[in-house]
Amino acid sequence: MDLDVFKPTFLIQIEGQQLSLDITQEITSFVFEDNEEELDVMELTVANRGLLFTDDPLFQEGNEIVVRFGYVGNLSPVKKAVIKEIDCDFPEDGVATIRLKAYDKGYKLSGKENQKVWQKPAPGILYSEIAEEIAAANGLIPVVKPTVGCHLRVVQSNISDAQFLKELAEKARDQEGEGVAGYLFYVQDDELHFHPRMIDQPPVLTLEYFTDPKGILRSFKPSTQAQWGKGAGVETKAVGVDPRKKESVEQKANNDNTPDRTSLGKRTYLVDGNSGEGQFKEQETGRVVASFERSEGFHEEPKQEPAKDVADAKFKAAELQQVEATAVTLGIPTLRAKQNIEIKGVGRKFSGVYYCRSLRHSFGNAGYSCELTLRKNALGKGAGAKSDPSKGKPNDGAPNP
Repeated sequence: MDLDVFKPTFLIQIEGQQLSLDITQEITSFVFEDNEEELDVMELTVANRGLLFTDDPLFQEGNEIVVRFGYVGNLSPVKKAVIKEIDCDFPEDGVATIRLKAYDKGYKLSGKENQKVWQKPAPGILYSEIAEEIAAANGLIPVVKPTVGCHLRVVQSNISDAQFLKELAEKARDQEGEGVAGYLFYVQDDELHFHPRMIDQPPVLTLEYFTDPKGILRSFKPSTQAQWGKGAGVETKAVGVDPRKKESVEQKANNDNTPDRTSLGKRTYLVDGNSGEGQFKEQETGRVVASFERSEGFHEEPKQEPAKDVADAKFKAAELQQVEATAVTLGIPTLRAKQNIEIKGVGRKFSGVYYCRSLRHSFGNAGYSCELTLRKNALGKGAGAKSDPSKGKPNDGAPNP
């Protein structure tokens, strides 16, 4: 028998047991979502003819699913998830179904709320060391880039480990002063990641609209956000209190004073859609965020004001929302989120490198496709004269046309 190497397929194990043919032939859809800010999700829908699978021991909460998907001879890396939700549908007409919803191992960090003070003798503990300890406590492999700034104590106040790491990531910096501010926390399979976004890396894939003879890119829909009022993508201000000096602390991050960032294009920010102005007046401000870092115990005075780290991180995260796009491609099993992707053939303004925030691998009656959510912190050369040139470091992995 000749194998159809272009026919989508997936290999599924539950609790180490390969699904039998009588189960796999009843699978009506399979979806795997790879997300940056949320748990990765796996959904499996099975036709439950004659209610054969309702009480099957494999389809139970807490079981681990291991999956590879793609095509014969071209499968994805192994994906692991744990079943947390089961929905059964017993309709009046038609076939009953079972839908399994499984999450990556980050769910271990998302449930229980903890009250703890992280501390270490002088010179103190780093945020990256906290991430490594949490990874070890949950049986995960740490993929962590060391941070700077030693703390005698860091308080985790009645929040989950996942929420705590997200908060630490937002204010972490990898070097003093000019280092990258704003880390990313997520769990990928058996790994706990705590490091900056990799938007300075070359794109892993180039997709070309219309002229690609293979027709991989099916659709591309970009949108820009011209701000009616200047907001977080133009300037962010962090406000806090220094409890020792009894003084307020205020730090701003904007296009001029935050050069330590990677620009995915030639134009870094959008302007006020009403007036066309890109600069703030004295009485104006952008997004204001609270900063509590001065209440932590520092072994020595930090070289950079902690509130500046918070402002920089919020500013750069907001900047990535200025150009957003969705794309649909033919199924690409090796593709994953949290990477850069180049888009060509959509004009000078929108062609260029995008950061993939989320990715949905979908198998169903229409075949296998990938749905991407993309973000970009800068427009291309066609952005117009009102946008100022980039003050950051351009990503040279794929220059704009």
